[in-house]
Amino acid sequence: MKVLFAFLAVLAAVAVLWVISVPKMQDLPIPYANPAKGQSDSIQVTWFGVSTLLIDDGTTQILIDGFFSRPSLIDLALERPIEPDIKAIRDTLRRFSIDRLKAVIPVHSHFDHAMDSAEVAKQTGAVLMGSKSTAFIAAASELDPQQIKIVEESIAYDLGKFKVQFIESKHAPLATNGPISGPVTAPLILPAPYTAWKLGKAYSLIFDHPRGQFLVQGSAGFIPGALGNLEVDVVFLGTGGLSSLPKDYQNQYLDEFVHQRRPQTVFTIHHDNLTGDLGSVEQSWIYPEFDQNSAFDLMQRLLPSVLKQMEFGVAVEL
Repeated sequence: MKVLFAFLAVLAAVAVLWVISVPKMQDLPIPYANPAKGQSDSIQVTWFGVSTLLIDDGTTQILIDGFFSRPSLIDLALERPIEPDIKAIRDTLRRFSIDRLKAVIPVHSHFDHAMDSAEVAKQTGAVLMGSKSTAFIAAASELDPQQIKIVEESIAYDLGKFKVQFIESKHAPLATNGPISGPVTAPLILPAPYTAWKLGKAYSLIFDHPRGQFLVQGSAGFIPGALGNLEVDVVFLGTGGLSSLPKDYQNQYLDEFVHQRRPQTVFTIHHDNLTGDLGSVEQSWIYPEFDQNSAFDLMQRLLPSVLKQMEFGVAVEL
């Protein structure tokens, strides 16, 4: 028994040391973007963790994903039933004045992207735009069918002064995604285990606006050549799991979404702990994406584009 207690004590100590060794985002060499100055003629983007982004040109608001609920790690590990946190969604919409929302756009249909999307659309009157899987998910929130748009790829949708294109992409090829691959094939019933939110189709999102052009890539996956000769001013780059993938794959991904696009600025997204409290955008202590060396390495590999990080709930100007 003493041996067992000693072993458990050592294990606990190792776990504590591991957790405290994961660097805070503020301690990494990736600089923070300057907060927006509030100019009315700019496009402002606010990050809420994972790949939830509020895009606002002063007239039209567009929300990528809209994931504000935060199921716990135990919920996921035990596949316990989960569902949107109605209060968290309502409070966040009110706190950040998300009251001119034209569309909610999940980049794919995993729970950390699409789980709250229909409820956000329901509370704001926005249109939910996505794949058939996203439409099946919306059924669980009893969203008005007139607010659901199953998109066609490569069509430019007019949303205020924005034109938005959906280009088919792929999810990062991570071993943990086996149970959540494939499409959602029937209307979802809530609550449900996280495995009910299957991938569906993944999209790269291209935004055209008189004030600039930018790209949102929510997951570190790609289809070679899918973006053609596109060049943009800014890329929001999903980096979750990227460091765990082979170097050749990383190079191809960065070439597809950065070097060929020639942006001035790249913002890292989806590198944070998706089961953490809403408002925390620190890395997962289980699978941290960055340490000092890997962060510096990524910055160098993206040159001449500049890599930056965003603060939760703080708008930046494009």
